[in-house]
Amino acid sequence: MTTIKIFKQKKMITSIECSGHSGYAEKGRDIVCSAISAIIGTCYLGLKNVVKAEPKHSQDDENGYFLIKINQKLDTILMERAQIILQTTALSLTELSKDYKNFVTVKFITK
Repeated sequence: MTTIKIFKQKKMITSIECSGHSGYAEKGRDIVCSAISAIIGTCYLGLKNVVKAEPKHSQDDENGYFLIKINQKLDTILMERAQIILQTTALSLTELSKDYKNFVTVKFITK
């Protein structure tokens, strides 16, 4: 199962962490893992190349791990733009977890 943790501080998403393989199907045919990878990859690229928020990230494909963390000291405009992408990502992952609840779970963690 893939576990996705969405960390929030002061009502803003600060990081998204995905860990584990969904187990929906064998490697190369797992549509759940593919969907998660596409969503989280798009989030990272949007933060990095569109918003220019310079997010930190860590990735381990073998273990199904990806972490995106934004700088909490971004100026107001960049933070607002980053939040649009992060909130859309959280919504997409949450909807995916509803359809594939035996394979992916989303947890919101408030600090």
